[in-house]
Amino acid sequence: MLEFDDKSVGTVTIKKNITENDIACIMVGTFEGGSNYWVGLDNKDKPEWEAKPKDEPNSTWATKILLDGGSIKFYSLEGDEDEDWILTLDKLIKGLQLNCEQRPHDCDLEQGDAGTCDCILQYALFGEVVYG
Repeated sequence: MLEFDDKSVGTVTIKKNITENDIACIMVGTFEGGSNYWVGLDNKDKPEWEAKPKDEPNSTWATKILLDGGSIKFYSLEGDEDEDWILTLDKLIKGLQLNCEQRPHDCDLEQGDAGTCDCILQYALFGEVVYG
């Protein structure tokens, strides 16, 4: 019987349209369990956050800000008070692309979980997975 190994014989590139809902799913997964062990949201004294309705979750409001062309500021929960990072929609899409390239087994957002979203955010902010 013939046996085959995992030797690469080619590559494929798949184009996928990223929807507003995809961005919302990433942000919800990030805020609600994926990344909250290493990063916090800096939304104090930011005009775009003052308009947030009280019953609107931070995750969906952050999605709106990104989709409207704004940015989200995060800070480190790892003890380095001087470290903060800015997320834009372009960076988040690049993070999703890097996640698919570096972790092809975990790039289907419909099958993803909080860990998937955490990796996407880290790729967006750092270009690599730094935490976890």
